[in-house]
Amino acid sequence: MKHKSNWDYYGVKIIKQLVVEGKPDSTLVDDLYEDDGKQMYEESVMLVHAQSYEHAYKVARRKAKEAEKFSMNGYGQQAIWRLVDTVDCFYIFDKPQSGSEVYACFHITEDSTKDFMNKWFSKTDGE
Repeated sequence: MKHKSNWDYYGVKIIKQLVVEGKPDSTLVDDLYEDDGKQMYEESVMLVHAQSYEHAYKVARRKAKEAEKFSMNGYGQQAIWRLVDTVDCFYIFDKPQSGSEVYACFHITEDSTKDFMNKWFSKTDGE
């Protein structure tokens, strides 16, 4: 294992799925409750201090699995964000500090700016 001072920072893209178990408490169900069978996934980037790309993937997977904890949602159901996969890893060239870019993604589309933003980055009510 390399000495820690030789380690570098990596951004590891993680995909998680929201898993909800159990039936909702009928006394808690409101107009916002949806049981439409849709799945929710989160795409995030974790900053990892590691000695290689392979090590960064390993560290990110371990940390993401450690963070998996059940909690109760607003409808009395057990909910957990489960790791699906680590799908990308990139080297952070600049020393991390406020304002450092840690993730960039390019989209090529025929959508207008408004349509593009609505399609990929729309906010839900209340945000």
